[in-house]
Amino acid sequence: MADKNQKKNSRISLVSQISTFFAVGLIITLILSAFALKRLSDTNVVREKEMMSSGIASEVERTIKEYNSYEWVIDFLAKHADDPLLDIEYDGNYATNAKIFELQNRHPGLIINRVSSSILDEFSEEDQRLFAEVVYNDWLSRLNEIKASYGVAFLYIIACDDTYKDSMFIMTASDGLTHRGTGPEDAYVLGVTVDNFEERAETFKNLKGGDHVVYTEDYLDRYSYLFKVGGMNFIAGNTFELTDIKKEVQSRTYEFALLYIVLQILMSVFCLVLIYRFALKPLNIVTESIIKYSEDKDGGSARDHLTTIKTSNEIGALSKEFSAMTTEIDEYVTEITDITAEKERIGAELNVATKIQADMLPSIFPAFPNIRAFDVYANMNPAKEVGGDFYDFFMVDDDHVALVIADVSGKGVPAALFMVIAKTLIKNRALVGGTPSEILYDVNNQLCDSNTSDFFVTVWLAIINIRTGEGVSVNAGHEHPVLRKKNGAYELIKYPHSLAVSAMDGIRFKERSFKLEPGDRIIVYTDGVPEANNTEGELFGTDRMVASFNREPDADPVKLVGNLKEDIDAFVGEAVQFDDTTILVFDYKGEE
Repeated sequence: MADKNQKKNSRISLVSQISTFFAVGLIITLILSAFALKRLSDTNVVREKEMMSSGIASEVERTIKEYNSYEWVIDFLAKHADDPLLDIEYDGNYATNAKIFELQNRHPGLIINRVSSSILDEFSEEDQRLFAEVVYNDWLSRLNEIKASYGVAFLYIIACDDTYKDSMFIMTASDGLTHRGTGPEDAYVLGVTVDNFEERAETFKNLKGGDHVVYTEDYLDRYSYLFKVGGMNFIAGNTFELTDIKKEVQSRTYEFALLYIVLQILMSVFCLVLIYRFALKPLNIVTESIIKYSEDKDGGSARDHLTTIKTSNEIGALSKEFSAMTTEIDEYVTEITDITAEKERIGAELNVATKIQADMLPSIFPAFPNIRAFDVYANMNPAKEVGGDFYDFFMVDDDHVALVIADVSGKGVPAALFMVIAKTLIKNRALVGGTPSEILYDVNNQLCDSNTSDFFVTVWLAIINIRTGEGVSVNAGHEHPVLRKKNGAYELIKYPHSLAVSAMDGIRFKERSFKLEPGDRIIVYTDGVPEANNTEGELFGTDRMVASFNREPDADPVKLVGNLKEDIDAFVGEAVQFDDTTILVFDYKGEE
């Protein structure tokens, strides 16, 4: 008790810390204020605007070149400026959003800024025009934003041939208030052409050597050469009004009168940063540790996380108390776990073996009636002997579903019990999180630790993102999966396997990534399907299996599996089968 009171008295009050930080911040504010007033006398606004105009030119070029097909688009626009079918949306994006939706419907998976010129060449004329309209609108919207952000008077991109006698305006930024048109007071639309006087033409010819800045009485103009496409030279121009710059010099004088107030605000922000560093951040660590411990009950990890808190205030004391509590809970859980394990060893193995199929395998379909992104169906036809086939499917989280199909070596009760252990370990480890390779790595090591009967299990495990269709699978010595793309035929997907699980300790399993589109279907199965044999000893084989699927490719999973069973039964005839036939069908529908 005396030690606790001593520790309590040694804590540094959070209020005292904040007061100290505030005082330090006030001193820093006074120093920065003096520095800022000195800085005011050295300000050169015109130079600053010149540097800003250079940055604007670079930003315009980056905006254009964000698209892989920028050369194709800008060449298309220059050549079709007078095309009456070209429907440009200048100051808005409502119609453009509809065009994007239309393009993506026509070309599923289309990512606008990654489309290459070669792909665009394969588009229809209407789709090419739609694509150019969409990209033009995005470019123009960005130019409008740049104009508004930097206070630019004029911002535009023009195209000139090699004579530079005239300029065709490709796009002109607008504040949304200026009328769009072809008049001298308008924000020019695509295709407006103006004559270049001799001095400007000469300036444009020399732009390849670097930007050119022109000062007049009222304006600061910068011209930047962008690139040459289709025989045309494309130039970006931006203009600042010097009258506005002079007003800005005056306004800054008044602004610095308020500088001290601004610095006081910055000082407050500084104090908040310190509060976060010494109060909120440690408190977040405590919160994260509590949440993590509640989820995985890993006291060691929680205590390691809490050791990063070095403060001696109330939050530091809280972290120490929680760390001590996790130690006590872990000891209690270990004691309870030992007692429970002792009781479980008394259970009858035969009861587990006889109920393994009914109790362990999902059998209610549809399995996830509230999820529309996919459908899954599985079926197992056991042979006369008790076997070790199993399948499973479950949601790892709200966005990921796990699919498992496996076959334990051997037959009888030992294989069935090994199946229970393997299935349980795979599911429990998958729910903790991680990739299929990591999951099977841990499960393999756990099975190898106690595999005195030298069992092994072939496993196909996949985790699929039901929102995007992206998945990762591991094939540990199992049969090759079958894939059917939307409206296509079923095909056997062959790729190198890893060793079976529990075959060797410390195995690293090779992963394979894939991407499903809505309408795609994956089928996995155990070796009882292709190895079903007839009275002459001939195997059913994967070719007959795939042909069975293609007999009615659009059949629902229940019908598809029924067709396969009919074909196997017709093939084997009176031959006795000694292996289970298990099959799992996964239909990816995507988000509606």
